[in-house]
This record gives sequence, C-alpha cells and structure tokens, in this order.
Amino acid sequence: MNKQPRTGLALIGVGTVLTSMVLSGFLLGYATDAWLDTRPIFMLLFGGLGFIGGILKVYRFLVEP
Repeated sequence: MNKQPRTGLALIGVGTVLTSMVLSGFLLGYATDAWLDTRPIFMLLFGGLGFIGGILKVYRFLVEP
C-alpha cells in the first residue's frame, strides 16, 4: 500500500474539474430554462447535479488508487 503523492499540477486539475462540472450544469440548466420558459428551476437542478457529480469525480481522483 505505497501510495504516490499527487503532484501540484494534478491537484490544480481537481479544482478545474469541479469548477467545470458546476459551471456546465448551470449553463445547461440556463439553456433548458430559456427553452422551456421556466426560471430558475432547471438551472438550480442541473447546477446541483453538476456539484454532486464534481464532488464524486474529485473523491474518486483523490481517494481511489
């Protein structure tokens, strides 16, 4: 069980992945709200799903080997 430490560049990638998942969720929700003329239901829903997905990706990257 000899885990290699993560490099600084890989840890910057973690922040980028989390930010891009949340931002893409909000943008997709905004586009869906504009298309269906419902504000801000889908923006909040997809933003929350993007946040949950981003947290899961970060967890898998940092914890799993």
